[in-house]
Amino acid sequence: PDWYGLDDEFDEYHVGDPSPPLHVRLVAAGSRVGYRWETFDGDHPCKVNWLDPEPHRESSDYEKYFEELHKIERQVHFFQGFQQ
Repeated sequence: PDWYGLDDEFDEYHVGDPSPPLHVRLVAAGSRVGYRWETFDGDHPCKVNWLDPEPHRESSDYEKYFEELHKIERQVHFFQGFQQ
C-alpha cells in the first residue's frame, strides 16, 4: 500500500493537496515585530518568536508595547512552550 498517498475517504471531502494545519502570521506589539504559527481558523496561536529586542523600559514606545504584548500573550493557550 502507498502509506503516503491520500485515501479515497479523504478525496471525497478535499480537492487537490491537503492544507497544512498551521500557517505563519506576523505579529506586532508597539515597534516590536515577530511571527507565530497559528491554525488556519486563528483559534490556536503559538507563542511569538520575536525578531527584534524588547524596547527599553524608558522609551516612549514601551507602554504601548507592554499593553499589546499582554493582549498577544493572552491569546496563547494551547501551543505554548513547545520550542527549542
